[in-house]
Amino acid sequence: MKKNIFSRQEIYAIEKRAYEEFLIPPLILMENAGRETAIEAKRMLFRCRKKKIIVLAGPGNNGGDGLVAARYLHCWGFPLKIFIFFEPQRAKEPSFTNYRIVVKMNIPFELFSAEKMEKEIKDSGLIIDALFGIGLARPVEGLEKKAMELVNSAGIKVLSVDIPSGIDADSGRILSSAIKADTTVTFGFPKKGLYINEGKKYAGKIRVVDIGYPSEIRG
Repeated sequence: MKKNIFSRQEIYAIEKRAYEEFLIPPLILMENAGRETAIEAKRMLFRCRKKKIIVLAGPGNNGGDGLVAARYLHCWGFPLKIFIFFEPQRAKEPSFTNYRIVVKMNIPFELFSAEKMEKEIKDSGLIIDALFGIGLARPVEGLEKKAMELVNSAGIKVLSVDIPSGIDADSGRILSSAIKADTTVTFGFPKKGLYINEGKKYAGKIRVVDIGYPSEIRG
């Protein structure tokens, strides 16, 4: 196991401290995380013949990171399709703000459909996995599980946001189903589950990126 890796609760404490002590709101951290994800996606697409991107955006902050990444990639001229796994009227901040931006910018999105995603896969070179982040602690089921199965059988590159969806952030175990990534871009600090048990097999190449935590927190 690598040194200086962090548990779910330790990451939550860091995020809380960033806001309470340094007034850095989650919206700013989400913006930085999404942009770093987009930069990594652009790097991965350099070696892909097909440049279209599928973004899977879940109901939490991980999905919000994916929406930010999609916005940047859209602005950089990449064709993409976002599949959302939440009812917009139930979305919470800061993800809801980024959903509204997607709508205003007319970035292509729709509610997830397995049939439509299968069609999109044929023309795509990269899937961005922003379904679930470190907060997931229950078995994956339903539409999300079906989406994971499609991702793992797609035969194209996969970039996971913070942690592969379906991997427990503390134990590294699979929560009934998980996405197998080629690369995982993780924010601020390495997460314990990326380096142990199934997590280390599913994370692929791990890139720890800076999203603007103060040096007092980063140590």
